[in-house]
Amino acid sequence: MNSFDRPLVSIIIPTYNRKTVVDRAIESVIKQTYPHWELHIVDDGSDDDTWKDLLSKLPGWKGKLSSFGRNHKSIQIHQTEHRGVSGARNFGMGRAEGEWIAFLDSDDEWFPEKLSKQMEFHKSHPEFFFSQTREVWNKKGNLMEPKGKYRKLSGWFLEESLDNCMVTTSSFLAHKPTLETIGGFRIELPVCEDYDLWNRILLSGHPIGLLDENLMIRYGGSDDQLSNQYQALERFRLYSLLLTKEEFRVIGKWELLEPLTKSLFQNAIQSRLKTILQGRVKRGKEIEWIQRLMTDFLSDKPISKMDLESLLDENQFEF
Repeated sequence: MNSFDRPLVSIIIPTYNRKTVVDRAIESVIKQTYPHWELHIVDDGSDDDTWKDLLSKLPGWKGKLSSFGRNHKSIQIHQTEHRGVSGARNFGMGRAEGEWIAFLDSDDEWFPEKLSKQMEFHKSHPEFFFSQTREVWNKKGNLMEPKGKYRKLSGWFLEESLDNCMVTTSSFLAHKPTLETIGGFRIELPVCEDYDLWNRILLSGHPIGLLDENLMIRYGGSDDQLSNQYQALERFRLYSLLLTKEEFRVIGKWELLEPLTKSLFQNAIQSRLKTILQGRVKRGKEIEWIQRLMTDFLSDKPISKMDLESLLDENQFEF
């Protein structure tokens, strides 16, 4: 890949009260062997002095950057009001000038060759507009590779993606113009926003490539992980699936899908509706609105916005 074949990559790191770990993510970007990138660090309204810390370290980080000719590297820091990780990523995407966009969570870390090898992959496989890499998990100091149903796949894997979140955001690389046709992260989803985006990409007919090499470390087990802060995570996935189907129906794309694709999506919705309904019956919770969702879904009627948004209501799911 010569200097004229190196598109600008926009890297987005959202951070919220991660002052103690975000440096590691930033340093891993600075160490990238790929020579043409811009980094957008988005402080999502932190209240732990993250902003001051970032500003104090910015000159030192910039001093480590080397640019040559057409290739350049840059770091920008943005501060926003607290809107959640989706809002922070979307904010960064709005300021990204690169042809490609990469995301890196503030508690994860890239290997130095990550971007170089992923961009080479796309040059060799122009049929892919999206890709991810394999990864190593670090769970409180224990290193492991994801196995079984968590092992990364390549291609059009909608069936598996409907069951589990099959793409790691910190390993994901997207062709920006193509991603813009699909849309960004849903800001109303506090979790499972990544699951939502991958399914929208796959439902739109785009495969997601896989660079078959461990090129990042994903850290887990921290007490502040968002997935530990919400009850009944399946309700967020159900919200995503119902809303995505409704959006595809409104714009006339749903009826254009292959019968197998529609069947996979319908089955994923129905199984989650049943699970949530059974759980509410078991706990003696009010079920009228979830029954209406089930009835509307089965009769292929437009979904009530009020009932759909009840899936996001914490008060409905207090145990």
